[in-house]
Amino acid sequence: MKRFVALILMFVSSYAHADCQESWLEHSSSTLYLSVDYSEGCYQGKLILNYAKLSKNGPQLGDPNLHLESIPFDRECQPTKKGKNGETVEFSCRKDGVSPLAGATYRYKLVKTTIQCDGVDVPDWEHLFICTSGCGPTTPKTLVVPYGEGCS
Repeated sequence: MKRFVALILMFVSSYAHADCQESWLEHSSSTLYLSVDYSEGCYQGKLILNYAKLSKNGPQLGDPNLHLESIPFDRECQPTKKGKNGETVEFSCRKDGVSPLAGATYRYKLVKTTIQCDGVDVPDWEHLFICTSGCGPTTPKTLVVPYGEGCS
C-alpha cells in the first residue's frame, strides 16, 4: 500500500510542476539576453531582472565567461496597470535605470499564432509585453511571457 501511495504522489507531483515557470519574462537576440525570474522559482519570491549584453566577438549564451547583471525588478520597473485578477498588464521602467529596459513602458498583449504539432499547424497564443513608449534602439521591442502549453 505504501508503494502505491508513493507512486500516486510521484505521478501527481510531476503534473503539479509541469506548469511551473522559473521566468516571468524573457528576451533573447544577437545583442542581448534578458529575463525576469522568480527568486525562488515556480512563481515564488521576488522578481529579479537579469541581463547580459552580447557581441559577435565576446562571450555568448552558455559561455562561462558571460557576465550576467542581476537587479531587483521592482528597483528598475513598476506596474502601472493591473488586470481584473491583479496581474500586471502594463509596467514602466525608470528613465534613470541601469537595465536595457530603462525609460520604456510595456503593455501586455495576447497574439494569436500557430505552432507545429506532429507536422501540423495548430492554433496557439503568444503572451507578450510590447514596448509602447520609450523604446530606444537597444530596448527590446517585445518581452515573451513563457507560457509553456505547447502540443497536447
